[in-house]
Amino acid sequence: MSPPPSIRVDTIPEEGLPLELPLDDAWLAQVLTDANMRVTPATHGVARIRLDRADDDVIVSGTVKSVVTAECVACLDDVSLPVEAEFTLVLSPAASQKARRPNEEVELTSDELDTDVFENDTIDLSHWLREQLMLAAPLHPRHEGDCPRPLIPPNVPTVNGGLEREIDPRLAPLMKLAKKE
Repeated sequence: MSPPPSIRVDTIPEEGLPLELPLDDAWLAQVLTDANMRVTPATHGVARIRLDRADDDVIVSGTVKSVVTAECVACLDDVSLPVEAEFTLVLSPAASQKARRPNEEVELTSDELDTDVFENDTIDLSHWLREQLMLAAPLHPRHEGDCPRPLIPPNVPTVNGGLEREIDPRLAPLMKLAKKE
């Protein structure tokens, strides 16, 4: 497994540092397990980022892209979905942040929402790229348009002419539990 690299701040030139990083499938698989998703075979994730210094701060901007496979929430079949995030972060040295007590509530301004810290003069790109992928991953993966096999199909006509919902056989164990109560 080869995670994205860590970059020492003193190696970022004045004109900035553009990077194109292929994302290792094993690293992506580890990242995606937290979101119950898998790497889609034969696709390759990529991150295109730029690091710029602004006094003591480092501005990290760019995009991260991949294709993931997840279980559709409507039909439980696998669905492949593109995951793409465009981001800009302002990272400050941890030593420059004022000390706060643990669990102290702090009100953030809009300028501080995309601001965080780096430690030991090193920016761990794997941490920030993982965060951007997780933020871009769909919470409720679903086929685009109508699902091929929804668990609860639309109303179907019955023998007596009324409309009735047909229950998918995959829900039979739940129906048994509902009848017991």
